[in-house]
Amino acid sequence: MPYILLLVGLMFAVFGFYRFFLKASPHQIKSLFLSVAAVGVGIASLFLAVTGRLPVALAILAALWPLGVSYIRSRKLAENHNLPTDRKEAYDILGLEEGASAEDIREAHLRLMKKVHPDQSGSDWLAKKINAARDLLLNGTNS
Repeated sequence: MPYILLLVGLMFAVFGFYRFFLKASPHQIKSLFLSVAAVGVGIASLFLAVTGRLPVALAILAALWPLGVSYIRSRKLAENHNLPTDRKEAYDILGLEEGASAEDIREAHLRLMKKVHPDQSGSDWLAKKINAARDLLLNGTNS
């Protein structure tokens, strides 16, 4: 019986990860793996400290400290990394030819948002890119 419960729990976990990966951006997936790695290092360090190997635990944490600091800095710098940077890319995202009218841009935006809106089990990341493309073409800004 415990093995059946374990199997059912594992199936739910796999399904949950499957649903997460369908909607997640590459940045969210990277964050998930880094979070799991950080929790694993924390548990290993705690285990080493409890079993009397505190110097080893501190050495591991000291060695990984620069990686954590650089990751936090890179996250702050890459806030708008995947947003469209020029008008040609924005037209490509919306599936339009260069020189499309404002009305065409709005229609393309609406059509795509109906497909990928987060409330319709779509992706936050794709919705953000589509909104940024529309803003760049209509307002000239990348918000």
